[in-house]
Amino acid sequence: VSRSAAAAAAIAIGNDADRTHSALPLQRAHDRDVRRHDTIMPLCRLIPPRRYRHRTSWGVAHVACTFEERERGDAHLTMLEGSVVEPAPASATPPPPQPTFPASPPPPLMVHRALEKKDTSYQVGFGSYDAEMDGYVPADVSLATLKKGDKVGEGSFGTVFRASIVEDVEGGEQSREVIIKEYKKNVRGRDWFSFYSDERAICRRLVGCTGVAPFIGVAGSDAYLVWENIGETTLGAVMETGDAASEAALKAAAAAMCMESDTTDAAAFVSVARALCQATRAMHIEGVVHRDIKPDNVLLTSTKAGSPGGGVVLIDLGGAADFDTGQGCSGDEAIFDPVYGAPEQFTRTRKSGIAGGFAGLFGGGKGDAGLTATGAVPTEAFDAFGVGLLLLRLAVPALHPPGAMDRARAALDDAAERVEEEAAGRSVLQEWRAAPGSESCDFALLDKVGAWSLVEGLTQWDPEQRMTLSEALEHPALGK
Repeated sequence: VSRSAAAAAAIAIGNDADRTHSALPLQRAHDRDVRRHDTIMPLCRLIPPRRYRHRTSWGVAHVACTFEERERGDAHLTMLEGSVVEPAPASATPPPPQPTFPASPPPPLMVHRALEKKDTSYQVGFGSYDAEMDGYVPADVSLATLKKGDKVGEGSFGTVFRASIVEDVEGGEQSREVIIKEYKKNVRGRDWFSFYSDERAICRRLVGCTGVAPFIGVAGSDAYLVWENIGETTLGAVMETGDAASEAALKAAAAAMCMESDTTDAAAFVSVARALCQATRAMHIEGVVHRDIKPDNVLLTSTKAGSPGGGVVLIDLGGAADFDTGQGCSGDEAIFDPVYGAPEQFTRTRKSGIAGGFAGLFGGGKGDAGLTATGAVPTEAFDAFGVGLLLLRLAVPALHPPGAMDRARAALDDAAERVEEEAAGRSVLQEWRAAPGSESCDFALLDKVGAWSLVEGLTQWDPEQRMTLSEALEHPALGK
Protein backbone atom coordinates (compact mmCIF):
# COMPACT_ATOMS: atom_id res chain seq x y z
CA VAL A 1 0.00 0.00 0.00
CA SER A 2 1.49 3.31 -1.02
CA ARG A 3 1.73 6.23 1.38
CA SER A 4 -0.63 8.39 -0.66
CA ALA A 5 -3.20 5.61 -1.08
CA ALA A 6 -3.29 4.84 2.64
CA ALA A 7 -3.61 8.50 3.55
CA ALA A 8 -6.44 8.97 1.04
CA ALA A 9 -8.24 5.93 2.41
CA ALA A 10 -7.89 7.17 5.98
CA ILE A 11 -9.25 10.60 5.07
CA ALA A 12 -12.16 9.09 3.15
CA ILE A 13 -13.10 6.81 6.03
CA GLY A 14 -12.84 9.66 8.52
CA ASN A 15 -15.08 11.88 6.40
CA ASP A 16 -17.60 9.08 6.09
CA ALA A 17 -17.64 8.62 9.89
CA ASP A 18 -18.24 12.35 10.31
CA ARG A 19 -21.20 12.25 7.92
CA THR A 20 -22.85 9.39 9.78
CA HIS A 21 -22.34 11.00 13.18
CA SER A 22 -25.20 13.46 12.70
CA ALA A 23 -27.65 10.59 12.37
CA LEU A 24 -26.51 8.77 15.52
CA PRO A 25 -28.04 9.28 18.98
CA LEU A 26 -25.86 11.26 21.32
CA GLN A 27 -25.37 8.39 23.74
CA ARG A 28 -23.78 6.28 21.00
CA ALA A 29 -21.25 8.86 19.86
CA HIS A 30 -18.47 6.97 21.60
CA ASP A 31 -19.23 3.90 19.44
CA ARG A 32 -18.70 6.04 16.33
CA ASP A 33 -15.42 7.38 17.68
CA VAL A 34 -14.06 3.98 18.56
CA ARG A 35 -15.08 2.58 15.18
CA ARG A 36 -13.37 5.47 13.37
CA HIS A 37 -10.21 5.12 15.43
CA ASP A 38 -10.00 1.35 14.97
CA THR A 39 -10.47 1.70 11.19
CA ILE A 40 -8.24 4.67 10.42
CA MET A 41 -5.23 3.99 12.62
CA PRO A 42 -4.25 0.60 11.13
CA LEU A 43 -4.13 2.27 7.71
CA CYS A 44 -2.08 5.16 9.06
CA ARG A 45 0.47 2.77 10.51
CA LEU A 46 1.16 1.41 7.01
CA ILE A 47 2.79 4.72 6.11
CA PRO A 48 6.52 4.44 7.00
CA PRO A 49 8.24 7.11 9.10
CA ARG A 50 9.67 9.99 7.16
CA ARG A 51 11.49 13.24 7.87
CA TYR A 52 9.68 16.53 8.14
CA ARG A 53 11.03 20.08 8.48
CA HIS A 54 9.86 21.77 11.61
CA ARG A 55 10.49 25.54 11.57
CA THR A 56 10.84 27.45 14.83
CA SER A 57 12.05 30.93 15.77
CA TRP A 58 15.54 29.58 16.38
CA GLY A 59 15.96 27.53 13.23
CA VAL A 60 14.74 24.47 11.41
CA ALA A 61 14.74 20.99 12.99
CA HIS A 62 14.60 17.79 11.01
CA VAL A 63 12.34 15.30 12.76
CA ALA A 64 11.26 11.78 11.90
CA CYS A 65 7.74 10.62 12.77
CA THR A 66 4.89 8.54 11.39
CA PHE A 67 1.79 9.91 9.72
CA GLU A 68 -0.22 9.03 12.83
CA GLU A 69 2.14 10.93 15.12
CA ARG A 70 2.17 13.95 12.87
CA GLU A 71 -1.65 14.01 12.76
CA ARG A 72 -1.70 13.92 16.54
CA GLY A 73 0.67 16.83 16.79
CA ASP A 74 3.34 14.73 18.52
CA ALA A 75 6.16 15.44 16.04
CA HIS A 76 8.08 17.50 18.59
CA LEU A 77 8.21 14.45 20.89
CA THR A 78 9.82 12.10 18.35
CA MET A 79 12.97 13.96 17.28
CA LEU A 80 15.63 11.41 16.50
CA GLU A 81 18.91 11.51 18.31
CA GLY A 82 21.42 13.36 16.12
CA SER A 83 18.81 15.36 14.20
CA VAL A 84 20.41 18.26 12.39
CA VAL A 85 19.42 21.75 13.42
CA GLU A 86 20.01 24.44 10.83
CA PRO A 87 20.66 27.78 12.58
CA ALA A 88 19.16 30.86 11.02
CA PRO A 89 21.61 32.92 8.86
CA ALA A 90 23.50 35.49 10.94
CA SER A 91 22.75 38.32 8.56
CA ALA A 92 19.11 37.57 8.25
CA THR A 93 16.55 39.22 10.48
CA PRO A 94 15.02 36.62 12.73
CA PRO A 95 11.43 35.95 11.73
CA PRO A 96 8.77 37.17 14.11
CA PRO A 97 7.66 34.56 16.65
CA GLN A 98 4.90 32.38 15.33
CA PRO A 99 1.93 31.78 17.58
CA THR A 100 1.84 28.26 18.87
CA PHE A 101 -1.14 26.37 20.19
CA PRO A 102 -1.13 23.26 22.35
CA ALA A 103 -1.94 20.17 20.39
CA SER A 104 -5.10 18.33 21.42
CA PRO A 105 -5.53 14.62 20.87
CA PRO A 106 -8.38 13.64 18.57
CA PRO A 107 -11.71 12.41 20.01
CA PRO A 108 -10.96 8.69 19.48
CA LEU A 109 -8.01 8.80 21.86
CA MET A 110 -10.06 10.65 24.48
CA VAL A 111 -12.77 8.01 24.21
CA HIS A 112 -10.22 5.24 24.80
CA ARG A 113 -9.03 6.97 27.97
CA ALA A 114 -12.62 7.34 29.17
CA LEU A 115 -13.24 3.65 28.65
CA GLU A 116 -10.15 2.77 30.65
CA LYS A 117 -11.23 4.97 33.59
CA LYS A 118 -14.96 4.26 33.51
CA ASP A 119 -16.91 4.63 36.74
CA THR A 120 -19.08 1.64 37.59
CA SER A 121 -20.35 3.00 40.89
CA TYR A 122 -24.01 2.39 41.64
CA GLN A 123 -24.30 5.35 43.98
CA VAL A 124 -26.01 7.89 41.74
CA GLY A 125 -26.87 11.37 42.94
CA PHE A 126 -29.58 13.57 41.49
CA GLY A 127 -28.44 14.91 38.15
CA SER A 128 -25.12 13.05 38.27
CA TYR A 129 -23.50 11.01 35.54
CA ASP A 130 -24.50 7.37 35.64
CA ALA A 131 -22.10 5.02 33.86
CA GLU A 132 -24.62 2.20 34.06
CA MET A 133 -27.21 4.14 32.07
CA ASP A 134 -24.70 4.58 29.25
CA GLY A 135 -24.26 0.84 29.00
CA TYR A 136 -20.83 0.46 30.59
CA VAL A 137 -22.23 -2.09 33.07
CA PRO A 138 -23.75 -5.16 31.40
CA ALA A 139 -27.45 -5.82 31.95
CA ASP A 140 -28.32 -8.56 34.42
CA VAL A 141 -31.11 -9.84 32.17
CA SER A 142 -31.06 -9.71 28.38
CA LEU A 143 -34.18 -8.34 26.74
CA ALA A 144 -33.86 -11.13 24.18
CA THR A 145 -34.69 -13.66 26.92
CA LEU A 146 -37.40 -11.62 28.67
CA LYS A 147 -41.04 -12.29 27.75
CA LYS A 148 -43.35 -9.55 29.06
CA GLY A 149 -46.78 -10.64 30.27
CA ASP A 150 -49.93 -9.12 31.76
CA LYS A 151 -50.06 -6.05 33.96
CA VAL A 152 -50.21 -6.78 37.69
CA GLY A 153 -50.59 -3.27 39.06
CA GLU A 154 -49.77 0.39 38.62
CA GLY A 155 -48.51 3.11 40.94
CA SER A 156 -47.60 6.78 40.77
CA PHE A 157 -44.14 6.14 39.33
CA GLY A 158 -44.24 2.77 37.60
CA THR A 159 -46.20 -0.16 36.22
CA VAL A 160 -45.67 -3.78 37.27
CA PHE A 161 -46.00 -6.75 34.89
CA ARG A 162 -45.71 -10.50 35.00
CA ALA A 163 -42.87 -11.81 32.87
CA SER A 164 -40.67 -14.81 32.29
CA ILE A 165 -37.01 -15.31 31.47
CA VAL A 166 -36.66 -18.00 28.81
CA GLU A 167 -33.16 -19.41 28.35
CA ASP A 168 -31.81 -22.16 26.13
CA VAL A 169 -30.56 -25.19 28.03
CA GLU A 170 -29.59 -28.68 27.04
CA GLY A 171 -32.64 -30.43 25.70
CA GLY A 172 -34.81 -27.33 25.20
CA GLU A 173 -35.81 -24.13 26.98
CA GLN A 174 -36.01 -23.24 30.65
CA SER A 175 -38.50 -20.62 31.88
CA ARG A 176 -38.22 -18.59 35.08
CA GLU A 177 -41.22 -16.60 36.35
CA VAL A 178 -40.41 -13.03 37.37
CA ILE A 179 -42.00 -9.67 38.12
CA ILE A 180 -40.80 -6.59 36.23
CA LYS A 181 -41.32 -2.89 36.90
CA GLU A 182 -41.27 -0.23 34.20
CA TYR A 183 -40.88 3.35 35.36
CA LYS A 184 -43.10 6.06 33.94
CA LYS A 185 -41.22 8.72 32.00
CA ASN A 186 -43.74 11.53 32.62
CA VAL A 187 -43.59 11.87 36.42
CA ARG A 188 -43.98 15.47 37.50
CA GLY A 189 -41.65 17.25 39.88
CA ARG A 190 -38.63 14.99 39.43
CA ASP A 191 -36.98 13.18 36.54
CA TRP A 192 -38.00 9.53 36.25
CA PHE A 193 -34.43 8.24 36.22
CA SER A 194 -33.67 9.56 39.69
CA PHE A 195 -36.62 7.56 41.07
CA TYR A 196 -35.46 4.53 39.11
CA SER A 197 -31.82 4.76 40.17
CA ASP A 198 -32.80 5.17 43.85
CA GLU A 199 -34.84 1.96 43.83
CA ARG A 200 -32.19 0.13 41.82
CA ALA A 201 -29.52 1.08 44.36
CA ILE A 202 -31.62 0.08 47.38
CA CYS A 203 -32.62 -3.25 45.82
CA ARG A 204 -29.00 -4.07 45.09
CA ARG A 205 -28.04 -3.11 48.64
CA LEU A 206 -30.67 -5.44 50.11
CA VAL A 207 -29.93 -8.53 48.03
CA GLY A 208 -30.08 -11.38 50.54
CA CYS A 209 -32.24 -9.46 53.05
CA THR A 210 -35.14 -11.67 54.17
CA GLY A 211 -37.52 -8.72 54.51
CA VAL A 212 -37.73 -7.79 50.81
CA ALA A 213 -38.59 -9.49 47.53
CA PRO A 214 -35.57 -11.25 45.91
CA PHE A 215 -34.04 -8.85 43.40
CA ILE A 216 -32.59 -10.26 40.17
CA GLY A 217 -31.32 -7.09 38.55
CA VAL A 218 -31.80 -4.81 35.55
CA ALA A 219 -33.18 -5.92 32.19
CA GLY A 220 -31.75 -4.29 29.09
CA SER A 221 -30.38 -0.78 29.22
CA ASP A 222 -32.39 0.27 32.29
CA ALA A 223 -35.66 -0.90 30.71
CA TYR A 224 -37.01 -2.85 33.72
CA LEU A 225 -36.22 -3.79 37.30
CA VAL A 226 -36.63 -7.54 37.77
CA TRP A 227 -37.58 -9.61 40.84
CA GLU A 228 -38.37 -13.25 41.47
CA ASN A 229 -42.10 -13.89 41.32
CA ILE A 230 -42.84 -15.12 44.83
CA GLY A 231 -46.46 -13.93 44.86
CA GLU A 232 -48.74 -11.19 43.59
CA THR A 233 -51.22 -10.67 46.46
CA THR A 234 -50.75 -7.61 48.65
CA LEU A 235 -52.32 -6.99 52.03
CA GLY A 236 -54.20 -4.07 50.49
CA ALA A 237 -55.77 -6.34 47.89
CA VAL A 238 -57.12 -8.85 50.41
CA MET A 239 -58.58 -6.15 52.67
CA GLU A 240 -60.50 -4.44 49.89
CA THR A 241 -62.11 -7.57 48.45
CA GLY A 242 -64.95 -7.79 50.98
CA ASP A 243 -67.35 -5.45 52.78
CA ALA A 244 -67.30 -4.14 56.32
CA ALA A 245 -69.23 -7.12 57.71
CA SER A 246 -66.97 -9.65 55.99
CA GLU A 247 -64.03 -11.52 57.47
CA ALA A 248 -62.77 -12.59 54.04
CA ALA A 249 -59.56 -10.57 54.37
CA LEU A 250 -57.88 -12.83 56.93
CA LYS A 251 -58.98 -15.98 55.10
CA ALA A 252 -57.55 -14.61 51.85
CA ALA A 253 -54.35 -13.64 53.64
CA ALA A 254 -54.02 -17.15 55.06
CA ALA A 255 -54.47 -18.64 51.59
CA ALA A 256 -51.85 -16.31 50.06
CA MET A 257 -49.41 -17.36 52.80
CA CYS A 258 -50.08 -21.07 52.04
CA MET A 259 -51.53 -21.71 55.50
CA GLU A 260 -53.93 -24.57 56.22
CA SER A 261 -57.50 -24.12 54.99
CA ASP A 262 -58.90 -24.40 58.53
CA THR A 263 -56.65 -21.61 59.91
CA THR A 264 -58.63 -19.37 62.24
CA ASP A 265 -58.79 -15.60 61.83
CA ALA A 266 -56.90 -15.15 65.10
CA ALA A 267 -54.05 -17.42 63.93
CA ALA A 268 -53.95 -15.69 60.52
CA PHE A 269 -53.77 -12.25 62.15
CA VAL A 270 -50.94 -13.29 64.46
CA SER A 271 -49.01 -14.83 61.54
CA VAL A 272 -49.33 -11.68 59.43
CA ALA A 273 -48.42 -9.42 62.36
CA ARG A 274 -45.34 -11.43 63.31
CA ALA A 275 -44.13 -11.77 59.69
CA LEU A 276 -44.65 -8.05 59.03
CA CYS A 277 -42.64 -7.06 62.11
CA GLN A 278 -39.88 -9.51 61.15
CA ALA A 279 -39.67 -8.25 57.56
CA THR A 280 -39.50 -4.61 58.60
CA ARG A 281 -36.98 -5.37 61.33
CA ALA A 282 -34.80 -7.23 58.79
CA MET A 283 -34.56 -4.04 56.73
CA HIS A 284 -33.65 -2.03 59.82
CA ILE A 285 -30.84 -4.44 60.66
CA GLU A 286 -29.39 -3.66 57.22
CA GLY A 287 -29.52 0.07 57.98
CA VAL A 288 -32.55 0.84 55.80
CA VAL A 289 -35.87 2.49 56.77
CA HIS A 290 -38.72 1.81 54.32
CA ARG A 291 -40.59 5.10 55.01
CA ASP A 292 -43.78 4.00 53.21
CA ILE A 293 -45.27 1.07 55.12
CA LYS A 294 -48.85 0.58 53.90
CA PRO A 295 -51.03 -2.37 52.77
CA ASP A 296 -50.17 -2.02 49.07
CA ASN A 297 -46.46 -2.37 49.88
CA VAL A 298 -46.84 -5.58 51.90
CA LEU A 299 -46.64 -8.72 49.76
CA LEU A 300 -48.16 -11.92 51.15
CA THR A 301 -46.14 -15.01 50.24
CA SER A 302 -44.59 -18.15 51.73
CA THR A 303 -41.39 -20.13 51.79
CA LYS A 304 -43.09 -22.59 49.41
CA ALA A 305 -43.36 -19.75 46.87
CA GLY A 306 -39.67 -18.90 47.25
CA SER A 307 -39.88 -16.19 49.91
CA PRO A 308 -36.54 -15.75 51.70
CA GLY A 309 -38.12 -14.84 55.02
CA GLY A 310 -41.59 -16.32 55.32
CA GLY A 311 -45.09 -15.00 54.86
CA VAL A 312 -44.45 -11.28 54.28
CA VAL A 313 -41.95 -9.21 52.30
CA LEU A 314 -41.89 -5.47 51.65
CA ILE A 315 -41.94 -4.02 48.15
CA ASP A 316 -41.65 -0.59 46.48
CA LEU A 317 -38.33 0.51 47.99
CA GLY A 318 -37.74 3.65 45.91
CA GLY A 319 -38.36 6.00 48.83
CA ALA A 320 -36.37 4.07 51.41
CA ALA A 321 -33.67 5.73 53.51
CA ASP A 322 -30.29 3.96 53.44
CA PHE A 323 -28.14 5.06 56.38
CA ASP A 324 -25.09 3.20 55.08
CA THR A 325 -24.93 5.25 51.87
CA GLY A 326 -26.91 8.36 52.93
CA GLN A 327 -29.50 7.92 50.18
CA GLY A 328 -32.91 9.28 51.20
CA CYS A 329 -31.80 10.17 54.72
CA SER A 330 -32.51 13.89 54.51
CA GLY A 331 -35.74 15.25 55.87
CA ASP A 332 -35.95 17.71 52.97
CA GLU A 333 -37.89 15.21 50.86
CA ALA A 334 -40.85 13.78 52.75
CA ILE A 335 -42.07 10.41 51.43
CA PHE A 336 -45.08 8.97 53.21
CA ASP A 337 -48.71 8.05 52.87
CA PRO A 338 -50.75 10.53 54.97
CA VAL A 339 -52.94 7.69 56.22
CA TYR A 340 -50.09 5.55 57.59
CA GLY A 341 -47.33 8.14 57.98
CA ALA A 342 -45.94 8.88 61.43
CA PRO A 343 -47.41 12.10 62.91
CA GLU A 344 -43.96 13.66 63.41
CA GLN A 345 -43.55 13.74 59.61
CA PHE A 346 -46.29 16.29 58.89
CA THR A 347 -48.92 18.62 60.29
CA ARG A 348 -52.52 19.08 59.16
CA THR A 349 -53.95 22.53 58.53
CA ARG A 350 -57.72 22.51 59.02
CA LYS A 351 -60.00 24.46 56.71
CA SER A 352 -62.65 25.68 59.07
CA GLY A 353 -66.27 25.78 57.98
CA ILE A 354 -65.94 23.07 55.35
CA ALA A 355 -67.33 19.62 56.03
CA GLY A 356 -64.65 17.43 54.57
CA GLY A 357 -64.57 13.83 53.49
CA PHE A 358 -62.94 12.69 56.73
CA ALA A 359 -66.09 12.90 58.83
CA GLY A 360 -67.19 9.61 60.35
CA LEU A 361 -65.49 6.59 61.94
CA PHE A 362 -65.34 8.48 65.24
CA GLY A 363 -64.46 11.84 63.66
CA GLY A 364 -66.21 15.14 64.31
CA GLY A 365 -66.08 16.34 60.72
CA LYS A 366 -63.99 19.44 61.40
CA GLY A 367 -63.24 19.84 57.72
CA ASP A 368 -60.70 18.96 55.10
CA ALA A 369 -57.02 19.32 55.84
CA GLY A 370 -53.85 20.35 54.07
CA LEU A 371 -50.55 18.65 54.85
CA THR A 372 -47.25 20.35 55.62
CA ALA A 373 -44.07 18.29 55.94
CA THR A 374 -42.04 18.93 59.09
CA GLY A 375 -38.70 17.90 57.61
CA ALA A 376 -38.15 15.23 60.24
CA VAL A 377 -35.18 12.95 59.55
CA PRO A 378 -36.26 9.33 58.89
CA THR A 379 -36.02 6.91 61.81
CA GLU A 380 -37.09 3.34 62.50
CA ALA A 381 -40.02 4.80 64.45
CA PHE A 382 -41.55 5.92 61.12
CA ASP A 383 -41.95 2.30 60.07
CA ALA A 384 -43.15 1.14 63.49
CA PHE A 385 -46.07 3.58 63.34
CA GLY A 386 -47.05 2.39 59.85
CA VAL A 387 -46.96 -1.23 61.01
CA GLY A 388 -49.22 -0.38 63.97
CA LEU A 389 -51.90 1.35 61.88
CA LEU A 390 -51.77 -1.40 59.28
CA LEU A 391 -52.41 -4.05 61.95
CA LEU A 392 -55.27 -1.95 63.37
CA ARG A 393 -56.94 -1.89 59.96
CA LEU A 394 -56.39 -5.62 59.40
CA ALA A 395 -57.98 -6.53 62.74
CA VAL A 396 -61.07 -4.29 62.38
CA PRO A 397 -63.34 -5.30 59.46
CA ALA A 398 -65.06 -1.88 59.36
CA LEU A 399 -61.73 -0.34 58.30
CA HIS A 400 -61.23 -2.65 55.31
CA PRO A 401 -63.31 -0.87 52.59
CA PRO A 402 -61.54 1.77 50.45
CA GLY A 403 -61.64 5.20 52.10
CA ALA A 404 -62.52 3.91 55.56
CA MET A 405 -58.99 4.14 56.90
CA ASP A 406 -58.62 7.66 55.48
CA ARG A 407 -61.55 8.82 57.60
CA ALA A 408 -60.30 6.91 60.62
CA ARG A 409 -56.86 8.55 60.37
CA ALA A 410 -58.39 12.02 60.33
CA ALA A 411 -60.42 11.06 63.39
CA LEU A 412 -57.26 9.81 65.08
CA ASP A 413 -55.63 13.20 64.41
CA ASP A 414 -58.66 14.86 66.03
CA ALA A 415 -58.26 12.57 69.03
CA ALA A 416 -54.58 13.50 69.25
CA GLU A 417 -55.54 17.19 69.46
CA ARG A 418 -58.01 16.47 72.26
CA VAL A 419 -55.44 14.47 74.22
CA GLU A 420 -52.91 17.29 73.87
CA GLU A 421 -55.39 20.00 74.87
CA GLU A 422 -56.75 18.11 77.86
CA ALA A 423 -53.37 16.70 78.92
CA ALA A 424 -55.18 13.43 79.41
CA GLY A 425 -53.30 10.40 80.63
CA ARG A 426 -54.69 8.09 77.95
CA SER A 427 -53.29 7.28 74.55
CA VAL A 428 -54.59 8.64 71.25
CA LEU A 429 -55.91 5.20 70.34
CA GLN A 430 -57.82 4.97 73.62
CA GLU A 431 -59.32 8.44 73.06
CA TRP A 432 -60.35 7.49 69.54
CA ARG A 433 -61.94 4.17 70.64
CA ALA A 434 -63.94 5.95 73.35
CA ALA A 435 -65.37 8.55 70.94
CA PRO A 436 -69.04 8.46 69.87
CA GLY A 437 -69.51 6.08 66.94
CA SER A 438 -67.09 3.44 68.17
CA GLU A 439 -69.93 0.95 68.24
CA SER A 440 -69.60 0.67 64.44
CA CYS A 441 -66.25 -1.10 64.86
CA ASP A 442 -65.59 -4.55 66.21
CA PHE A 443 -62.37 -4.78 68.24
CA ALA A 444 -63.06 -8.35 69.34
CA LEU A 445 -60.15 -9.88 67.41
CA LEU A 446 -57.60 -7.51 68.99
CA ASP A 447 -59.01 -8.26 72.43
CA LYS A 448 -59.11 -11.99 71.78
CA VAL A 449 -55.43 -12.34 70.88
CA GLY A 450 -54.31 -9.68 73.36
CA ALA A 451 -52.98 -7.41 70.60
CA TRP A 452 -54.67 -4.15 71.60
CA SER A 453 -51.66 -3.11 73.70
CA LEU A 454 -49.38 -4.11 70.80
CA VAL A 455 -51.18 -1.85 68.34
CA GLU A 456 -51.51 0.90 70.96
CA GLY A 457 -47.77 0.82 71.64
CA LEU A 458 -46.78 0.93 67.97
CA THR A 459 -49.11 3.90 67.29
CA GLN A 460 -47.98 6.18 70.11
CA TRP A 461 -48.05 9.76 68.77
CA ASP A 462 -44.86 10.58 70.64
CA PRO A 463 -41.99 8.80 68.84
CA GLU A 464 -40.00 8.69 72.09
CA GLN A 465 -42.77 6.63 73.71
CA ARG A 466 -43.44 4.45 70.67
CA MET A 467 -42.81 0.71 70.84
CA THR A 468 -39.93 -0.53 68.69
CA LEU A 469 -40.30 -3.48 66.34
CA SER A 470 -37.85 -5.48 68.45
CA GLU A 471 -40.13 -4.93 71.44
CA ALA A 472 -43.15 -5.81 69.32
CA LEU A 473 -41.63 -9.18 68.41
CA GLU A 474 -41.31 -9.90 72.14
CA HIS A 475 -44.98 -9.04 72.79
CA PRO A 476 -47.07 -11.92 74.24
CA ALA A 477 -49.63 -11.57 71.43
CA LEU A 478 -47.03 -12.66 68.88
CA GLY A 479 -46.19 -15.83 70.77
CA LYS A 480 -43.02 -14.61 72.46
